[in-house]
Amino acid sequence: MVSLQGMTISVIIPALNEEHYIAQTLSQLQSLRGNFEVIVVDGGSADATMAIVAGFKDVKLISSPKGRAVQMNKGAALAKGDILLFLHADTILPHNAYAAVAKHMEKSGNIGGSFYLKMDKEHPLLQFFSWCSKLSFEFLTYGDQGIFVRKTVFHAIGGYNPLPFMEDVEIQKRLRRVGKFKKINAAVTTSARRFEKRGTLKQMFLDVLLVAAYKVGVTPQRLKRFYKDHAGD
Repeated sequence: MVSLQGMTISVIIPALNEEHYIAQTLSQLQSLRGNFEVIVVDGGSADATMAIVAGFKDVKLISSPKGRAVQMNKGAALAKGDILLFLHADTILPHNAYAAVAKHMEKSGNIGGSFYLKMDKEHPLLQFFSWCSKLSFEFLTYGDQGIFVRKTVFHAIGGYNPLPFMEDVEIQKRLRRVGKFKKINAAVTTSARRFEKRGTLKQMFLDVLLVAAYKVGVTPQRLKRFYKDHAGD
């Protein structure tokens, strides 16, 4: 066991035009017990995101070129915490997040992990999606599940590769080579907006197709173009 009593968790939130979600995410973070540092990395929002964030005391707001991987790396470079937790702007941590992460990271050999996923809408397919997210496999673990990692390990492997897509899956390959990367028995709650926008079945099919294509060697650049063409982003 490695004692992490009193550790700081740096929560790094990449944001881009998240005025409808960021306040709820930050409010929840500030209500949690534990020693958190919160860093929002804005990628050039054209809405009220930055003004909303600026209204939160003790939240660090920095600007970055657009790109989730680039934004997360910039936040990580400034983070002071022992653990880096990368959180999407529309995702809420559970009330026991600090204790759950600390307990996991105190175990010998554990270098990181993630939560599993719950959606903020009820739907049988989304419940199935949530159940699948409990499985600790690389291809069932994504950035919206709240990936966390020991800071020293993150920097040792070079952080996120600046990919336009699948940066969350790619980094796991490197993390899993150097230590144990496991799911914990606690859920984050994220917005079901992408499923509502495109249809639950269509979005799930796209998710599976994209991961399968990445696994057989299709480049993130091609996958990003495909997603934009077929998902309307």
